[in-house]
Amino acid sequence: MGMFKDAPPSEHPDFTQLRFMAAGTPSWWKRNRHKALGVAGLLAGFWLANHYGTAAPAASCTPTATTTTPAPQGAAAAR
Repeated sequence: MGMFKDAPPSEHPDFTQLRFMAAGTPSWWKRNRHKALGVAGLLAGFWLANHYGTAAPAASCTPTATTTTPAPQGAAAAR
């Protein structure tokens, strides 16, 4: 719109030849980066799980030899 309401809008002479460019196709990286980073994350996770995911050594199932003295028979009967 012009400066006054009765003046019709006019195009600027310097900007009449401008044309918008169509967007180009994205590169391979932009199209597939979520896949590449996902695969890299999975590989890193598997590597970390194999190297640092070892459990503590299991306890031995065989009891160790200890010296215990049985309670006297009279003490058990007194209770």
